Amino acid sequence: MILNRHNSLSRGFTLIELLIAMLVMSMVMYVGSLSFSTFSQRWQKDVGNFNYEVNKAKNLVLLQQMLRGVANYIVKNDDDEMTYFFKGNAKYLLFVTNSPLFNSDSPALIRLSVTVQDNGKQQLKYEESSFEHNPLINAAKLPPPEFSKVLFTDDNIRFNFYGWEDQNQRAAFFEGEEKVAPKWLAEYFSEKTGMLPYAVNITWAENEPIIFPLANDNAYQLLFSHNVKDNG
Repeated sequence: MILNRHNSLSRGFTLIELLIAMLVMSMVMYVGSLSFSTFSQRWQKDVGNFNYEVNKAKNLVLLQQMLRGVANYIVKNDDDEMTYFFKGNAKYLLFVTNSPLFNSDSPALIRLSVTVQDNGKQQLKYEESSFEHNPLINAAKLPPPEFSKVLFTDDNIRFNFYGWEDQNQRAAFFEGEEKVAPKWLAEYFSEKTGMLPYAVNITWAENEPIIFPLANDNAYQLLFSHNVKDNG
């Protein structure tokens, strides 16, 4: 009895048993490999999304810095008259800032433009023209961009502008003649309004607008000085 038990234990595995064991091991390795591959792809996607959101947030902080540094920059228009330089609509924005991204030693002309890619996504593109060697004098003669950067990519990127439609509305508001409050506008051109907006907002996809206040300008004082000159 003892000898038979010893023989049954020492006889090893049959070929069928080895094939079954290898098949089970292969299935376990395949499932493990597939699970790791799926986890790895999801991890890479999550890391990529995280890095993208971090980069977008950083660029929005830089955008806030640029807009805080918006200058009360005066240029000549087509009629050779002096006017503020600030132009914007839903898809582009032109202004002069004292806080550019690349050449911080000089004021610069900033172009922010929304462009559409082949996949339908929109990019917010930043372009900078330093005034160190080529200042802006005439609004119709813009210096070429020297630096560029894509701030972020998303859906339906757009701008809005908070202010008055003209100086008369602003003067009437402050002088108490009538309460014409500033409002959000789809476009803003300083050669028409005679002043800078109070704020700019940027919106994309379905998110809430991010509002960037601008430094107050002295357009009201300029209006008063023009009126005194005209009446004098």
